[in-house]
Parts: sequence; structure tokens; C-alpha cells
Amino acid sequence: MKLIVGMGQTGFSAGRFFARRGEPFVAADTRGADAPRARWIESFGPGTVVEGELGAGLLDAEALRGLDGIVLSPGIDPAAEPVVGLLAEAARRGIAVESDIAVALREATVPYVLITGSNGKSTVTALTAELLTAAGQRVGIGGNYGTPALDLLADPVDVLVLEVSSFQLEACEPAAIRARAATVLNVSADHLDRHGSIQAYAALKQKILVHAETAVINLDDARVRAMAADCHGRLVTFSASDENPALTGEHRYYLDVDGESLCRDDQVLVRGDELALPGAHNRLNALAALALVEAVVGRAALDRPALRKALAHFTGLPHRMQVVCRWPVDGGEVRFINDSKATNVGAAIAAIDGLAAAGIAGQVVIVGGQAKGQSFDELARALKTHALGVALIGEDADRIEAALDACPGNAPATARCDSLEQAVRWSAEQAAARVSVGREVVVLLSPACASFDQFRGYADRGEQFARAAETVCDAADVAAPVSAEVAS
Repeated sequence: MKLIVGMGQTGFSAGRFFARRGEPFVAADTRGADAPRARWIESFGPGTVVEGELGAGLLDAEALRGLDGIVLSPGIDPAAEPVVGLLAEAARRGIAVESDIAVALREATVPYVLITGSNGKSTVTALTAELLTAAGQRVGIGGNYGTPALDLLADPVDVLVLEVSSFQLEACEPAAIRARAATVLNVSADHLDRHGSIQAYAALKQKILVHAETAVINLDDARVRAMAADCHGRLVTFSASDENPALTGEHRYYLDVDGESLCRDDQVLVRGDELALPGAHNRLNALAALALVEAVVGRAALDRPALRKALAHFTGLPHRMQVVCRWPVDGGEVRFINDSKATNVGAAIAAIDGLAAAGIAGQVVIVGGQAKGQSFDELARALKTHALGVALIGEDADRIEAALDACPGNAPATARCDSLEQAVRWSAEQAAARVSVGREVVVLLSPACASFDQFRGYADRGEQFARAAETVCDAADVAAPVSAEVAS
């Protein structure tokens, strides 16, 4: 008997998995009357929901007689009431607690590739799957990206490509994770309201590398670079520079001296200008994906025309450095980029620095939302270095503004905006005022924050940005000036 805690997307996938295997299971949820009990019973039948408080006493319920395992949904904090009491009692009784990812990795009969990190993991997951498909593999892609991992086990595939989150890794043991290849792309402060410290957060990410056959290490991230010491498999490294003194490992992937061409050892694999992905940081993402692909299908596959075509044509994902529209102004151009998926400071900095490194001379950046316990000091430094203007939105706009005020250097123009639409209009005006012949200025939504203070999620935020940007691009002129409080 299994107890599934959480009737969300992963909970339903666990129910489908156990139903396919003919194993008995029941479910419980922290949301009480708001849990989708009717839909669960319709899907799995009567008797599959256990009633009662989600505390230690629940394990004595008649419906849980013979319980031998708990599958905990990643959206539920194991250290929060009332689940913490349930899990403590389960530990006392010797009942295993796992995430859906842990179950999927144990039951997988094909090789799997694991990708995690604070930023870029969805892009690298999607690109790795595209490249493996171009190399002739049947690929199951999912995990924290799209399809839950347990659902992927129902289909015949050659390899699984899984994005995994820190939440999913909480209930995983490193010794049970045996990836064909794995990478931690980077580590920056995120979800500290749940994990407590960046050290604890990094330790969760590191789990996927320890026993991987090939660990793909980002040498430009000090925390990730240190993880290499605990890896048991072969090491492959990637870096923005071939002059990185820490370049070690069986093979090295890097950008050439101009930061343009993607190289492996002493060979150029592809020129940077052949890639559709915008931003210098996405060239690093492409390096990581190529290293993962080689670990699965071998070096020769990287030269296949179909794989090279897939790499060149991959444009990225919605809400991740997605070009929405372009607005010609005075012989130059304002480009609107939707990076709503940048829900933490590290992701926003990567976008801002990446555009600057790619030669974008001016940026007007929209930031703000829910901070999740982050510091904005590093974001303020990036904004003061590269931004011509900053539009502030959302619940923690005050904190970002305070960080900007405290950061040394010349302050960009700033505006406090009551809505995203207002922020887009103000940003468009600021960008248009700075365009000149042959010059491009970018309006970038890269909020560095969660979205639930004003939106249904990052996708809703990105879609609203896109609509507002398209309104500007479709108009002959920028709308009349908005009534935002501006300080320079």
C-alpha cells in the first residue's frame, strides 16, 4: 500500500503509475475541502482517498493498513505543518518517503539524463531532447519540465531527459540516482524561504552528479566547480573561456577567444552566429546540451547534419528570452524580450549580462514581484552596469528600489508602475528616446521574482507582457506618457 501526499499533477501521475502496476494506493492532500477529491475518485475509484488530518495520527487509519511507502509531491514542504509530523512518524516506523522522481529513476529501464540548476535548466532540457531526437533517439522529456516522470515510463523510449528541481530532490538519496549523464548548470540564491540557505539548496542539486556516469561541470560557477570533487564518474567540463585555469576533465567544451564559436577540445563545433538562441548565456546552455548528448550517443553524432540543423534552428522556449516583437524607431530598433521565467535574481542577471555580452548597447528592464527571501544587491549592480532604465512592479518593488539606491554608481532612470502594461509603456518610451541610427535598445522583462502577487504564474505574466509589447509594436507611435513616478 502506498500513500500519495498531494493531489496535484505529480500526485495524479503517481496514481496512474501504481494503477498500471496493480499496486494499491490512497491519496491525501493538505488543501482540505479544496483538494480535487471528486476528480481523483472519478479517475481511480472509490476508496482511493484517505480522510483525516495529515499528521502522525493518520498512519493509524484503517485505510493505511499495510502501508509501506509514501510518495510526497514536490509542492509540499516536508518541514511544514502538518506534513512534518506525518513524515516524522513514518521515519519512526521505517516507512520510506520518496518523491515521484525518486520512484521514476528507480523503475526506469532506459538510460536517463538529469538537468538541474537555478537558471537555464528548462532550455537545456528542451535542447538536449531536440538534439537527441535529431540523433535518432526516441526521447521521453519531462520531470519538472512538462510531463511528470512517472507518466513517461508508460511509453517506449530509448532515453529519458528529465529536468529536476530542488523540491523533487529533497526526497531522493544520491546513491539511488545513476544518470547516464547529469549537469548542475549553476547555483544562485533561490527558494531560500524553503531551503534555508544556499548551501542546503546547492547540496540538493549536487545529488544528481555524485553517481552519474558522466558529470557535466560548469567551471564558471564556483559552487558547481566544487561539486566535481565528489563525483564518482567521468568529468566533462564547460566554460565561457578556453583560458579557464580550471579546465579539466576527460573533455572540455568552451567558447573561443571571441566568445562566439562553440568548441570541444581543439575543434570548433558550431559558430555562435549560427544559433537562433539569443544571449551569450545561451551559448553556454548549448555547450552543456552538447556535452550531455555526447555522453548518450557519442562524439560522432555531433557532426550529423540533422543534429547541427536542430541546434541552429532551436529558438528557445516561451517566456525564456523570447523575442516578442520589434519596433523600428529613427533608423534603429526597439526589441521586446519576454524572460518571465526569470523568477530569481541569478536568472535575471544572466539575461542582463548575456544581452550585454552579445553586444546589445542599451536595455530597459522590468523587474519585481515576490522576492522569495532573496537579496537584490547583485541584481542592483547588474542593472546599474547595463540598464538605461528600470521599471519596478509588484510586491517587493520597494526592496529592489532600496537595493538600487544603496548600490554605488550612476542610477538608471526608474519608474514605479502599478501594472505590467504601464511598465511596458514607460519602458518603450525610455527605449525609443535612446534609439539612434543602427542602434538597438531592448525592453526586457526579466523580473527576478515569483509572479503570484499579480499573476496566475510566470506564463500569465509573460503573456500579458507580450500583449502589451505587441500593442506598442503595432502602433504608429508610443502611447501617451504614463503617470509613473520617475527618478533619474
